[in-house]
Amino acid sequence: MTEPVDAARGSGVRPATPRWLVVVVVVLAAVFVLVLFFVIGRNLPWFDGARPAAQTSAPTASTSATPDTVATATATPTPEPAAAPTGPAAAGVHPWNELRGGECLDPFGTPWDETFTVVDCAAPHATQLISRVSLNADPAAGYPGEAAITAQLNLACTAPTVLDFTVASAYPDVQWQASYPVSEAQWAAGQREYSCFISRSSGEKLTGSVQAPPAG
Repeated sequence: MTEPVDAARGSGVRPATPRWLVVVVVVLAAVFVLVLFFVIGRNLPWFDGARPAAQTSAPTASTSATPDTVATATATPTPEPAAAPTGPAAAGVHPWNELRGGECLDPFGTPWDETFTVVDCAAPHATQLISRVSLNADPAAGYPGEAAITAQLNLACTAPTVLDFTVASAYPDVQWQASYPVSEAQWAAGQREYSCFISRSSGEKLTGSVQAPPAG
């Protein structure tokens, strides 16, 4: 009996591939291509530009440093105590403790007057206060006593540093008188000076200054 001949094999034609198999192969190929492009694309430089920039460190708040206001303390200099006035007081009536030495006075009662009238020394005048000197500047010093004070007044009021002998010699009756603290109470109250007055025993007037000119 003759074996049947396979027409397809005998003719040399391959049998047709099933359609479902072709579809599966095509789908797998497409998926492979997509995966391949994705992998390649992630390694390309242009792909990084689409990525969000990764923070390399925690964000730091930026603040503008505002320097603290530095108060510049302007040193207010401590006012120096006013210098004691020097030289004769101006013409006019003055309390005894405002006289500084050199004032010519008219009229004149006694060295113990409470007020004195200062006049121009060029005009005739009754007396001149030639010096007013502190006995002791130490505020803690005790009262030396009236006798101790008067013992030194003769030399103090006729010293060539306070009395101009050349001018005074023109008056044959020139004399000195003085005031000073006569009690401990006055001393404690701050009366620490003695004052030397030059006048004439005859009561006649002086003209010009008999005070010794300042040294130098």
